[in-house]
Amino acid sequence: MKSKIFYALSIGNLLAFSFYLFSFTNKTTTTLDFQDKIIKVRGVVIVDSLGIERVIMGSHLPEPNFGKNGYGSRANSRGKNGVSGVMLYDAEGQERGGYVTDDNFGNAFLTLDSKTSMQLLLLSEPQGAASVILNSADRKNVVTLSTNDEDAGIKVKKNDKNIPLYENEK
Repeated sequence: MKSKIFYALSIGNLLAFSFYLFSFTNKTTTTLDFQDKIIKVRGVVIVDSLGIERVIMGSHLPEPNFGKNGYGSRANSRGKNGVSGVMLYDAEGQERGGYVTDDNFGNAFLTLDSKTSMQLLLLSEPQGAASVILNSADRKNVVTLSTNDEDAGIKVKKNDKNIPLYENEK
């Protein structure tokens, strides 16, 4: 009698499991069509195959990582000015540049960075002024091109000394 009950329960379990398995394999897959949809998010983080953040797009981007392999403390390099936009990171997770706007003044920036400092800065202010700044790693050599409605200028600093290129001719 016990073997007949065990046999009946086994057959019942096998039928239930088959029905359960069949219900998953027979479903039609529904594909989502985002072709005409808008996706609203606060941020998107793209990681490489090792899980290292390579691109962050977001509103209020995190401070840059300093430390071994990009993991360490986040430095408050931007002060109280939060930035939003797209930041690029290298294979070690260190910030290497980005295209952002700041929350304080509304400036738009495009930067390219070395592992230790900003090398190229393109800046556009909301009032219309613009600047291009090229820096050496130690910031002893700097070239600045700037313009606004009242003036335009070129400044060169070589070995921490200003080199006169243009004086107001009046």
